[in-house]
Amino acid sequence: KGAYHGDTFGAMAVGERGVFSIPFDPYLFEVEFIDLPNSDPNYLINFEQIVSKGNVAAFIYEPLIQGASGMRMYPAENLEKILQIAKNQGVICIADEVMTGFGRTGKWFASDHCPTKPDIICLSKGLTGGTMALGVTSCTERIFEAYRSTDLMKTFFHGHSFTANPLACRAALASMELLEKPECQANIQRISQEQSEFATKIAFHPKVRSTRQIGTIIALEIETDHETSYINEARNSLYEYFLAKNVLLRPLGNVIYILPPYVMSSEELKHVQHIIFEYLESL
Repeated sequence: KGAYHGDTFGAMAVGERGVFSIPFDPYLFEVEFIDLPNSDPNYLINFEQIVSKGNVAAFIYEPLIQGASGMRMYPAENLEKILQIAKNQGVICIADEVMTGFGRTGKWFASDHCPTKPDIICLSKGLTGGTMALGVTSCTERIFEAYRSTDLMKTFFHGHSFTANPLACRAALASMELLEKPECQANIQRISQEQSEFATKIAFHPKVRSTRQIGTIIALEIETDHETSYINEARNSLYEYFLAKNVLLRPLGNVIYILPPYVMSSEELKHVQHIIFEYLESL
């Protein structure tokens, strides 16, 4: 529940049924949803009951943090328990790391926080540093083996017009080279520490409903008269407030989050944090 995996019909079908998918709901195929594995103490029992039926094709998930639903986070150890059950039942595990990949959670991939790895991993965004559009789907040998055959009908025929676009691939390689540099890895750890310190600072502010932080990402929910959601009315004033302060943030309803580039200096990050604190004080 709360998932977001994209806007095509299949991706919408495995995502949260709500504001994004309402016009298309009659055309989406049915899937089973489980609660975020930090809100329901019975999440493991529920998951095991679903996969034990023997008719589950795959478990699709955003590891450790759901982006569009408000930067909702959950513990790696809870995900690990789910992955172990899925693997034991022969269920293919698909990690959507489009937002969480390439250092966002403090490790190369959010999946690296768990000993059990996915069978398929979906990558984009940070893959090129946001400079060009490129998506990559990587899989284990077990998955690839299903298409290795002299039988033409077992070919994976699906591709896109710009598959393996040379310029986009070169941009990705350049981005990877920068990401591997010790300075960049040091910046990721520094930003993670500074975000953690800010989370501690504002955790008990009277205008903050809750805070959460992992790696370079921090999110805080603003207290409003309505429940936390993507369409919370707070988003209307938040956009304008930050733009007027020359700070470019994209609130998710009443959820303010900082997803900084790794070249951001301590001074720049502290400035953004200070503007957020100023906003809280003005409420």
